Amino acid sequence: MKIIFSLGIGALVGVEREQRIKGELAQGIRTFMLASFLGTLSSYFSSMLQSFIPFYITFIVMGMLTTLGYLNKTKRNKQLGMTTEFAFLLTFLFGVMIFYDSFPFYLSVSAAILLTFILASKELLHAFSKHLKSGEVWNAVLFAILTFIVLPILPNRTIDPFDAINPFVIWAGVVVVLSISFAAYILMKIFGAKRGIILTGLLGGLISSMAVAVSMANDSKKHKRILYSATFAVLLASSTMFPRVLIISGIFNYSVALTLFVPLAIIGVLGYILAFSIFEKILKEKPKLALKSPLDLKTALRFGFFFTVILFLSSLARNYFGESAIYPIALLAGLVDVDAITISFLSLALTSLSPAVAVKGIIIAALANTFSKWLLIFWLGNRKMAGIIGKIFLVMIVVGGILLFLV
Repeated sequence: MKIIFSLGIGALVGVEREQRIKGELAQGIRTFMLASFLGTLSSYFSSMLQSFIPFYITFIVMGMLTTLGYLNKTKRNKQLGMTTEFAFLLTFLFGVMIFYDSFPFYLSVSAAILLTFILASKELLHAFSKHLKSGEVWNAVLFAILTFIVLPILPNRTIDPFDAINPFVIWAGVVVVLSISFAAYILMKIFGAKRGIILTGLLGGLISSMAVAVSMANDSKKHKRILYSATFAVLLASSTMFPRVLIISGIFNYSVALTLFVPLAIIGVLGYILAFSIFEKILKEKPKLALKSPLDLKTALRFGFFFTVILFLSSLARNYFGESAIYPIALLAGLVDVDAITISFLSLALTSLSPAVAVKGIIIAALANTFSKWLLIFWLGNRKMAGIIGKIFLVMIVVGGILLFLV
């Protein structure tokens, strides 16, 4: 069984390499299969002899063969890339992993699939790198520092009299929200311009539906010929906000997310259906959606501050006025940002807030955020766009209001 899987992994990587660079490889599909098989055999003999010497010798030989293949390639084709050589050695190590892994070999097979995906995504990754700005790279580095260095040292306990402000939870919320946004931003960088308005609207909603609304409203006012495309993008992005809230809810509070699933899914799907009612009118339009990277220190600090304020006000209102005072806070906070109020309620629901109140508060915030996007479009865009979106948003808000009383 292990031998079959070992040969299969080698074949998977080898097929991609042979298809990618035909006639220019010292290592083809059979060689990759043998490399993985050799990794498994070297591990077997090392285990049998209770010594890693067979593995060390085999790995050194593989390294020498890889080096000779690379030198031969550079001499013949004047190519300096080492992607195939690294893939060859990794395939050997995957064969080693197969031996020490157990059926159904999740780790080994997943690693091989990931390697094949990286190898096959050459054009996409180069396209992304080409359009990446230096400022975005520095923002990503800074964000990594704040995530992997600052986050672990923050105290994971409440530090206020109302038992609400937990620095670790607050910054973890910042990390999760910005990570989702940045992942969608990367996909938009790679696919957005080529795949059209549908993918652009969906990914834009995962980054920031409010930013999509502002961008499309401004563009529709300047260029009336993209009216329906801009409207469609806003509707898609605004509908995607509801699945985004579900994703965030599932990360922070699974039980609340289960209760939220049906109402938010209904509102989101309804938004998608109503958005596609105008799809035929956008076929001749080609709008461009320009969104900046969500990773920057100002965005992180602003979100963290807003998150902290909402946590504090929610706890204050609950202690002095009861849980019913949570709903006005959800309404007002949702007009500005739905993520902060969502994570605030999810966190409080783990300790002091009733899950039912948290669910209703999150739905209220999402509906309020939908209404605030319409206000921005009415203010920044043209009246026809505001009219179309207003009718659809009204249906979504009314349905959401009905679901609010049924939760």
